[in-house]
Amino acid sequence: MQWNWREAPAGDPDELRATWADLRIAVGAETVTLIREPAAGRFREHVTGSLYPLAEWIAFNWWSLVADARPGTQISQLRFAYKYGVGDDRAAWWVRSRRHILRAACDGFRWPDMLFVPEGRETRIVWMPDMGPDARPGEHFASRGNSCVESAAFTASLAAFVDAVADRLAGQGITGTPLQEEWAAVRSADEEEAAFCRIAARLGLDPYSEAEPYEADIVKAAEQLPEPLASDFFNGVRPERIAEQLQWVARARTLMGTAPEGAGEAAALTELREACADVSARFFAAGRLDNPWHLGYEVAHLVRAWAGLEDTRPFDPAPLMSYRTEQVPYLDRGLVALGTRRGAEGAALVSARRFTDRPRRFLQARALWHLICDTDDTFLIAAAHTHRQHVARGFALEVLAPARGIAALLSDPAHLVSAEDVELIADDYGCGNIVVEHQLDNIVLGRDFARPGPDRTAARGDGGRTA
Repeated sequence: MQWNWREAPAGDPDELRATWADLRIAVGAETVTLIREPAAGRFREHVTGSLYPLAEWIAFNWWSLVADARPGTQISQLRFAYKYGVGDDRAAWWVRSRRHILRAACDGFRWPDMLFVPEGRETRIVWMPDMGPDARPGEHFASRGNSCVESAAFTASLAAFVDAVADRLAGQGITGTPLQEEWAAVRSADEEEAAFCRIAARLGLDPYSEAEPYEADIVKAAEQLPEPLASDFFNGVRPERIAEQLQWVARARTLMGTAPEGAGEAAALTELREACADVSARFFAAGRLDNPWHLGYEVAHLVRAWAGLEDTRPFDPAPLMSYRTEQVPYLDRGLVALGTRRGAEGAALVSARRFTDRPRRFLQARALWHLICDTDDTFLIAAAHTHRQHVARGFALEVLAPARGIAALLSDPAHLVSAEDVELIADDYGCGNIVVEHQLDNIVLGRDFARPGPDRTAARGDGGRTA
């Protein structure tokens, strides 16, 4: 974020006039504030207006911007989301999360349609040009993108911007504004208060105005669940279900049991953990920002190589773990399952609702990544779109339905792929249609995908090594 203070037009309130500036926002080499000027037939890279509303929006939504991953679901449910950006059919900005959409800063000024989603060590930033239901005459933002940036650098940039606007106000003799008061509260939070605020934000709550009714449950869950179990729990559970879901975790632990003292893990898991150790270490290494999907794919290739499977052959993760269901009496997609490497019968997985064969296979594939790569014995599978959950999903997609195998099974992958094609390939792999659809959208139909030659097409059917 780069700005140059300017003289403001007369007539605006003091805080708006004092913070009038040209502002350029960029993500890497991409300029988000690229504006098309139809009348002049040219582009410029900055927006001009008061920076006060933008700084105020950041201050009042600070904890959501640094901790709330839930709006990631808006991105994941749309085709091509992780490759090309989000389409305009996601609805106008005002019906989406106002805590994550930059345009919600408003106050009479036009800001980019820009979405921020913290995913853990990275923050996803998606921005769209002005088109669709919110288009207005005159100047339009013209840039589009979908990028991940280091979360620490992202929050440092936002904090520096708000500091600068607050300092500008103070330098002009303006004090006591809502921005200054809110930012002072954020800046003065000690570690205990900040930890509570981050948890409340993970639950989708404003820590200052919405979290109080759930405070006791939040504190209890934080005390009972170690990290990273606690993060996955709070990212997945609904606030009003914290106590019930905490009880469910306890019941699931009982169902899985505990391995006898001195008991080792299954030989197959030991082999897989050793085979994937280098890739696992890259995921957990401090400061690494490897694409979680790519890491998931790498582990999937190693697992399929261990199993001796060609790209067109199905893989079944079920023999590598026991499976039970401890059903909750309501439909809740937040917390999906609890797993462990050290159950009474070895590796175990307990789901919170019934799954038919194909969705269960995808769930077990997600669990297998944790069993192979996770540094902790016990793990949660949640609906959250965080770094940990992304890598497990990417692994599950590729281990069940490899992109190169899908391309080999298609007679002409460069052209139209029908619903019948998807269904037949899903039958071949024993997975859900949505698994094949995601692989097609994110990889196989991508411009840079290297399709296998005709000689790589293998016969359909079972084969290879299974656990």
